Amino acid sequence: MTEKRVSPWVPVVAVALLQTLALGWMVGERISLMASGREIVLDVTPVDPRSLFRGDYVILNYRAIAQLDGALLSEPAQDDEVLYVTLRQEAGGAWTPVAASRAKPSQPAAGDVVLKGRVAGIWKAGGNEPAKVRMRYGIESYFVPEGAGKDLEQKIREGELKVIIAVGLTGEAAIKGLEVAGKRIYDEPLL
Repeated sequence: MTEKRVSPWVPVVAVALLQTLALGWMVGERISLMASGREIVLDVTPVDPRSLFRGDYVILNYRAIAQLDGALLSEPAQDDEVLYVTLRQEAGGAWTPVAASRAKPSQPAAGDVVLKGRVAGIWKAGGNEPAKVRMRYGIESYFVPEGAGKDLEQKIREGELKVIIAVGLTGEAAIKGLEVAGKRIYDEPLL
């Protein structure tokens, strides 16, 4: 009987194939979110970032959703836990949080958007006031073309810049584009 030997390249090819599939899945997930996620437009406030290694980027602090009132929660939040924040659009177009919970709401009200975030810090208020919960959603920094960072920071300071967010059914979010004075100035490419 002759014994079949497995080439030493078979495990290498298998690992490379698995890595390629994993990368393809991650890219496909992002493309799906950007293409089919529900769009919402959020106001931002200025933050002054600088990094020699990351290139030009803008740190985005979302006025309405960055710091939640602890009264929105049915029970106290814990550091670094995942929360699902339900947003509702007001008459003027702004999105504001109306609820936050550890479990994703199964049936949000018509028109509401559920955004998945992580608790970044908790400030306990004195007396009977509820705690403030600082949230991160993975959409707090945005890389921009070289030389464009300062101009965008100025537009944020002037209150002109808004960020267009794509929100998927799971609550995951991605920056889809930028808007100045109601006009889209940049769309994130799918690839």
